[in-house]
Amino acid sequence: MKSSTIKTWCCLVLMLTLLQGCGILFYSDEQERLRQEAEFKPYQQKNSIEEYREFIAKYPENIFIPIARGAIQDLEFAPYEQKNSIEGYREFIKTFPGNRNSSRAAEKIEQLEFKQVEDTDTAEAYRDFLRKNPRSNYILLAQQRLQDLEFQSLDKRCRDQYGFDLLLYRLNVSRLQKQLESTSAASLADFTLFASIDAHNGQRCFHTLLIYGDTMSQLDTSKKESSEPFFDAVIAKLLIYLDQKFSSRKALDGFSFSVASSAAHFYGDAAVLLVYYFPAESVHQFAQGSLGPRQLLARAEVTQPARQH
Repeated sequence: MKSSTIKTWCCLVLMLTLLQGCGILFYSDEQERLRQEAEFKPYQQKNSIEEYREFIAKYPENIFIPIARGAIQDLEFAPYEQKNSIEGYREFIKTFPGNRNSSRAAEKIEQLEFKQVEDTDTAEAYRDFLRKNPRSNYILLAQQRLQDLEFQSLDKRCRDQYGFDLLLYRLNVSRLQKQLESTSAASLADFTLFASIDAHNGQRCFHTLLIYGDTMSQLDTSKKESSEPFFDAVIAKLLIYLDQKFSSRKALDGFSFSVASSAAHFYGDAAVLLVYYFPAESVHQFAQGSLGPRQLLARAEVTQPARQH
């Protein structure tokens, strides 16, 4: 027999021997796992804290110890979860600080607290929630609802004092945004509208806040031309609408706009980038066609508030 053939046969014999050994080893490991599972199963079927503790004490080396410990923690949490109250979850966290369900209890507390705010559904309740829970998972929902409630409140004031329908104004703005989305000015359509009755240097004005996302925070407002795109695409069109709806010349002294940025599109934390103020008479002339867009912009006060660092 050739030397190479002998070597080949030797290798095959060695491999078979190793495989047999591994099979025995795997079989042995599986048998051991089944044995330890048999030790654990009676305690698992009884499923009580006392039985799991007895199992841990009796079989400290059993591979199912981690499952038993986890089951104990879940059983400790179960009655508090069933009660499902803020007070109960707080008691659980205090009593079982190391329990793996502590984070879930904290989430439940936050959820129930926000549910209370939703049930109350007032601007004051949402403001209080945001003040007390600045890192809440519900912060965006709270901000959105607060903003909506504030908007509704201003709508009533505008109707009562000026005969102006703020909700229709928002609808008109939404239509303008949809129109812009299919143009080269699409990036200027991505804003949330907020509004207020404000004062500008002692002059009463209707103020519109255009809240863009945080990407707009990089806008270089030091350039004079930075104010023109917003005026051309959005503000000029809205001024015509406002002049038509605030028909009484004495109702307001002017109209102002702010371009701001906020990651959450929320007025409460919006950083103002540009402010425009237009005298009401100039706006009326523009709406009537006796004043051109650039002439109106020239008469406006455009400022860039100092940014906070």
